[in-house]
This record gives sequence, structure tokens and C-alpha cells, in this order.
Amino acid sequence: MILLLLSILTNAAIYLIFKWFEIKNIRVFEAIVFNYITAFSLGMFMVDDRKGALEAAFQWPLWSVAGIVMGGIFISVFYFMAITAQKVGISVATIASKMSLALAVILFAIFDHTETITPIKATAIILAIAGVIFSSLKEGEGKFNWRMIGYPMLILLGSTVIDFSIAFFSNYPTNDSELALYSCLPFLTSAVIGLTIIGIKTIKGGGYHLRLRDALAGIGLGIVNYGSIFFLIKSYDLALWPKSTLLPINNLSVVIVGALAAFIIFKEKFSKKNVIGLVLSGIALALLLK
Repeated sequence: MILLLLSILTNAAIYLIFKWFEIKNIRVFEAIVFNYITAFSLGMFMVDDRKGALEAAFQWPLWSVAGIVMGGIFISVFYFMAITAQKVGISVATIASKMSLALAVILFAIFDHTETITPIKATAIILAIAGVIFSSLKEGEGKFNWRMIGYPMLILLGSTVIDFSIAFFSNYPTNDSELALYSCLPFLTSAVIGLTIIGIKTIKGGGYHLRLRDALAGIGLGIVNYGSIFFLIKSYDLALWPKSTLLPINNLSVVIVGALAAFIIFKEKFSKKNVIGLVLSGIALALLLK
């Protein structure tokens, strides 16, 4: 239970850190790249038997292939979230990423015979979807442009693949060292992709230069980001609940904790829709915990 709580707190902290980036004028992409470098470095430090785990990974079992492929999806989803927030609206980007919990639960029911969707769980998922939508709506962002449906759809699909894959493929490592390596492999791929893009920008010139403040901000984010994945995978490993239950519990708790923290720290105001969303999320969470 403590590991799940740590996962929720670190996940919620990521949203608060991005809000702080906006206030401090931190370049998001550069910070994200150094975040991945830091997260991978921390992950490797947490692998007890690095030699054995790496030797196993280079045999290309399913868990190592999945971890590497997920890295490309990680950084792509971050990119499309940024584009969607700029072109369509922050609310749409948030809704698209959080709606993944419903599709991921359906995938669990299809691919994992041990997972079932009970009437209570189905009701909770429906309430969760409504809660996430209402919690994410902000005043003054304008109407949704249906011509831009491609961007939020990519976020929804990418987030679903990430949520499902992290949980599903965590079954395949055969020991704690392999599990620890699996939890940091996506960060390696993301870091390599990000550094390649930064390198291309630097070579092209045009006045572009990497700022120390962006790198330092990314290092701080990376510590929190690694914790969010590590604690979630460890929670899956303990099997306190089925994964199709644990994932919505985690996501809903992140929404609630993040909203309350934003209210306390950044003095963000809740609209009536936000309050309705938090109440619906709370009811859904209570149903899942029964």
C-alpha cells in the first residue's frame, strides 16, 4: 500500500512540476530529455545484479523488447501532449491522456484471462471517465476544434499502450534485477531519441543553445518521474489488487491528489464542473477499493 501511495504522490508531482516549469519559463522538451537521462541512470543504480540483468536483456526476451519500444512511445506522447495543449487546449490534452484508463482495462480483459470486468468495476470505470472529464475542464479555453481530432486521438492511443504495456509486460521479468531494469529501459530509448533531436538542433544552429537551467530542471523531474514508474511496477508486483483495478485506482488518485495540490500550492480555482468531477472520481475510487 505504501508503494502505491508513493506512486500516486510522484505521479501527481509531475503535473505540479510542469506547472512550475511554465511559471519559471523552463523549456519543456529539453527538460524532458534530461529527465529521461536521469531516470535511466537512477534505474540502473537500482538494479542489484546489473551484469546478469543486462545479459538476460540482450537475449531479447519479451520484457526487454517491450521496454525499449515503450521508450519511443513515451517521448512521442509527451510531444503530442504539448502540441495538443497549444493547438487544441489543455483540457483536451488532459482528458485524452486520462481516458486511457478505460481502454487499458478493456485490454486487460481481452489479453489476460485472470482479469475480469465485474458490474461494480464497469460502473466505477464509467464514473471515472466522467470524473476525469469534469475534473479536467477549465474555463475560457474555447470550443473544441474537431479538425484537430488527430492529436488527442494519438495521445489517447499512446497513453493506453503505455498504461497497458507497463502493467502487462511486468509479468515477464524472472527476478527483481530484471524487473528493475525493465522499469528503466523506456527511459533509455526516450533519452537517445531526445538527445538526437537536440544534437540536430545544435548542428543546425540558428541561435539554438542548451541552457543549464533546463538541464537542471530536467534532472529534478527525472528523479520524480523514475519514482512514479518504479513504485507503480513494484505495486503491480505485490498484486494487492488485479492490475485492471490497480491502474484506475492509481490514475484516479493522481487526478484527485493533483487537483487538491494545485489548489493549495498554485491557488488554482475549482469550477462547479471540477468539483463534480472530483466527487465522481472519489465515488469511482471507493467502488474500486471495495
